[in-house]
Amino acid sequence: EDDDPYDALLLLGDLVYPAGDPTQLQQVVFDPFADVLADGTELLAVLGNHDVKSGQGDTIMAELGMPGDYWAHEYGDVLFVGLDTTAMDDPAQLEFLEQALSTTTATWRIVLMHHPPYSAGYQGSNTTARERFTPIFERYGVQLVLSGHDHDYQRSTPINGVTYIVSGGGSGTRGTSTESFTAVAYAWPHFTELAVFPDRLVLRAIGTDTTVADEYTIPLAS
Repeated sequence: EDDDPYDALLLLGDLVYPAGDPTQLQQVVFDPFADVLADGTELLAVLGNHDVKSGQGDTIMAELGMPGDYWAHEYGDVLFVGLDTTAMDDPAQLEFLEQALSTTTATWRIVLMHHPPYSAGYQGSNTTARERFTPIFERYGVQLVLSGHDHDYQRSTPINGVTYIVSGGGSGTRGTSTESFTAVAYAWPHFTELAVFPDRLVLRAIGTDTTVADEYTIPLAS
């Protein structure tokens, strides 16, 4: 029994690889994460490009208990916003993001999205995501953006106050690289752990052998 269960499990897209078949959710999500979810941990997920290949992204999100393809969820003093980067030109989504960030009183503002605005990996930065979303993140004080898509771990240097994480090492990894914005880049299987304190966020990238390969603190801006 876990004495200190996680509050939330964040899944960053490509939930049902490779073709978005909702009938596989038990096998690829609920069974592997059963022990975590049994502790009362809340599941928060966003869609990836592979999830919408069969046109059943809406079904996948509904069966995972998500209210829609994009969403906002306050947990204590944290606002999580999940975006659907398979529909980046949807004006309603941009309006939703702006509304969620402009009205929250949460100290910490964290965004989940599949396609990374900043990545030095195999797929690279998604320039559409960068153009559509990052100005809104910067305007409303988002501190952390979590993305998947590239099969590696990357942490950016802070870019106009925002730290960008790529955490896609839950499957077969691919080689990664560095760009001018790269602080850390690894290509190995891992998960990313996030601890929230009143004055700081602490991020750790943890390998399958429990090695901590990156630990980083984001202090609350004064």
